[in-house]
Amino acid sequence: MEIRLYLQILKRGWWIIAMTVLAALNTSLLISYLTKPVYEAKSRFVVSPNAGAYQTSYDITSSMDTLDRRSIINTYKELLVSSTVYNNHPDIVKIPAEEFSKEYKISAVVIPDTNILELTVDGSDPQKITTIAKAIGESALTYINKLYPVYNFAILVPPSVPTNPIRPKPIQNAGFALIIGIILGAGLALLRDQLQNSLDALRARSAIDNVTTAYTRNYFERLLNQQVINKPDEVLSLGLINFRGLEEVADVLPPSIFNKVLRQEAQTLIEELRSNDVVGKWDKTQLSVLLPSTPGTAAENTMKRIQNLLARPISLDGISDTVLHPDPRIGIIEKKPGESDGEALIEYAENAMLKASVMNGASVMLVRKNGNHHEAAEAKPKK
Repeated sequence: MEIRLYLQILKRGWWIIAMTVLAALNTSLLISYLTKPVYEAKSRFVVSPNAGAYQTSYDITSSMDTLDRRSIINTYKELLVSSTVYNNHPDIVKIPAEEFSKEYKISAVVIPDTNILELTVDGSDPQKITTIAKAIGESALTYINKLYPVYNFAILVPPSVPTNPIRPKPIQNAGFALIIGIILGAGLALLRDQLQNSLDALRARSAIDNVTTAYTRNYFERLLNQQVINKPDEVLSLGLINFRGLEEVADVLPPSIFNKVLRQEAQTLIEELRSNDVVGKWDKTQLSVLLPSTPGTAAENTMKRIQNLLARPISLDGISDTVLHPDPRIGIIEKKPGESDGEALIEYAENAMLKASVMNGASVMLVRKNGNHHEAAEAKPKK
C-alpha cells in the first residue's frame, strides 16, 4: 500500500524528477567540457636475481628467497620515483621545474604478490608524459642496477602514448549524473508532496473554527466570493442565523457550556444540509449558511425545516435543571444570475437577520434586492 502511495507521489512529481535529471546531466556535461583532460602513461619493471653475480644455483635460490622480503621491493619502488635518480636525464632537464611539479604526477606501486613494479605518470600532454615515463625508466635502470648488482632491474612493459584520457569521462559521468538526478529528483518530489500536505493541513486547520468545527468567517467569505465570481450566472442563497437565546446569556454562561451549545447547533446544520452546502461561524452567537444552486424560496423552506431543529430546548449540564432556548433567527438573501457583488449579498443577509431578530416569535426572513421581503409565519418553538 505504501509503495503504491509513493509511486503515485512520484507520478505526480514526474516534472520535478525530469528537471532534476536534466540539470544533473547538463552540469555533468559542462564540467566534463570545462575540465582539462588528464592522460596516463604506464610502464612495468621486474626485479630478479642477477645470475652473473652468483657462483652456484644455491646462491641464486637464496637470493630469490631474500627478494621475497617486502623491504627490498619497496626500496626499489622508492628509488624508481625518486627525483634524485631521474633529475639529470636530458629529457627531464628540458622541462621547467615549476611545470614539472604542477603538471605531472609520478607514482609507483608494487603489484601484489609479485616482484613487479608499475610506474605511472599523469599529465595533460600524452607525448610529454610518455617521454617522462621513458626517461624515468632509463634513469632507474642505470642507477639501480649499478647500486644493486646482485639483482637485475629490467623493464617489463615499456610506456606507450595514451589515446584516451583517464578523466574526465563524459559518458561515465553522465551515467552517474543520471542516477544522482533520479535519486535527488525523487527525494525532492517526496519532499514537495510532504510540504504540500503540511501546507494543506495548516490551511485547512486555519479554515476551521475550533469551537463549532464549521468554517471560519474569513474562509466562508472567501468561498462565497469565489462562488459569486466563478459562477456569476448561477443562483445561490446566503443565510445568516442569530441565536438570540445564546446572545442573551453569552456573558453569564461558562465558556465550555456556551461553546458546547453553539457546536451542537452547528453540527445540526451540517447534518441537515446537503454535502455541497457550506456552514460557517459568523459571529460569537451567529452561524452562516451558503446554499449553492438554490433559489431563495427553496432556501427559505429548507431553513424553516431546520429552524425547528435548531430551536429545540437544550439542557445545560451542571447548571441544575436549567434549559436554554436557542431562539434562532434567520435572514436569507438570494443571488440572482448576473450578480457578482459578494459584499452586497452579505449586507442584505445581515439586514435580513437583524430584522428577523427583532420580530416576535421565531422567524425566517427572505429579503430580495428590490427592498421587499417575505417573512415566514411565526413558529413557536416546541416546549
